[in-house]
Amino acid sequence: MISKAFHASRRKLYQEKMKKHTIECFYSGDEKQQNGDQNYAFVPDADFYYLTGFDKPGALLLTIKKKRTVLTELFIERTDERKARWEGVSYTTESVSELTGIQHVHYMEELDAFVKNIKKKYPDMKWKKKPTDISRIRQVKTKEEIALHRRACQITTEGVDAILKNLKPGLYEYEIEAEFDYVLGKNHAKHAFDTIAASGPKACVLHYHDNDRKMQPGDMVLFDLGAEWGHYASDVSRTYPVDGVFTKEQRELYEVVLSGLEAAEALAKPGQPKAQLQEVSKKIMAEGLIKLGKIKKAKEIDKYYYHGSGHFIGLFTHDVGDNEAILEPDMMFTLEPGLYFEEEGIGIRIEDTLLVTKTGCEILSAGIPKTVEDIEAAMKKG
Repeated sequence: MISKAFHASRRKLYQEKMKKHTIECFYSGDEKQQNGDQNYAFVPDADFYYLTGFDKPGALLLTIKKKRTVLTELFIERTDERKARWEGVSYTTESVSELTGIQHVHYMEELDAFVKNIKKKYPDMKWKKKPTDISRIRQVKTKEEIALHRRACQITTEGVDAILKNLKPGLYEYEIEAEFDYVLGKNHAKHAFDTIAASGPKACVLHYHDNDRKMQPGDMVLFDLGAEWGHYASDVSRTYPVDGVFTKEQRELYEVVLSGLEAAEALAKPGQPKAQLQEVSKKIMAEGLIKLGKIKKAKEIDKYYYHGSGHFIGLFTHDVGDNEAILEPDMMFTLEPGLYFEEEGIGIRIEDTLLVTKTGCEILSAGIPKTVEDIEAAMKKG
């Protein structure tokens, strides 16, 4: 789904950052047994996949940077007849070389002899225990990566549309979650993370995953969900009235959170320190709560707002990157202010996936209703 030229360009950038006379390695990871003869779905180490495009377990990327040249060596597990028959897994050094564009691919049983030979040929080489940090490279996306993120957001938008068409009191949270799951399955997409569908007081539990409460008339339900496409994630949060219409109190509190999100999104552009966007949302929401009489001083917002407002997104939902970075074109991250009122049983979080452009930002999740008017109209139509 992403070209081997992309991975080759990432290796080149990584190798430029490496110190000379060093040897570094990245490991794809091992399969983990779930129970019996069943394994958990394998997810490769993100740095390893980023540099190779190979997503199978038990593989090692070895990079040797000499004074003027760089050697790239990939070691893979040898597949056998059983794996081919039972799991449909079959590849060779030749096929992996063609897949990845890495010229030198070996079987893992050759590693020990290879390392001994390297130590003899290059005795002055230093083996780094920790590979060069490539998070700064990963936080700026290429056109191919952006296309995968965009598709993930499109599928997520379709999934939330299915939720809005079927949301009503009396359903269990897992029943409405199933509408989103169906859309992902229909599109052959994966979940970027476990879906949160938290209604009523459960929305005040930040990492609520039971999704087994029956939604009651007058409830609001908080969704935190996202599709993954080609290993790249989307991440969106929305909070909707189960009845399809906000009460006066729900609307007032919801619009405070929305104002915090929109203020931060308006400033998301090249040259803006990313970390400051959190404080922008917090300031605007504090002003809104003061007007509503919920708090008297801005610092009192901490009673209702107790998590960060956004993160980089990429091969992981919460991806690597420097939170203190100055925004630049083609960075991707989320903004997700939220307020949680345990006494009223109301939790509100609104989150978008953003792409920084040359002049501002593009909201890749913009097609998912988030104003009061758009939400009520969509639910009425549904």
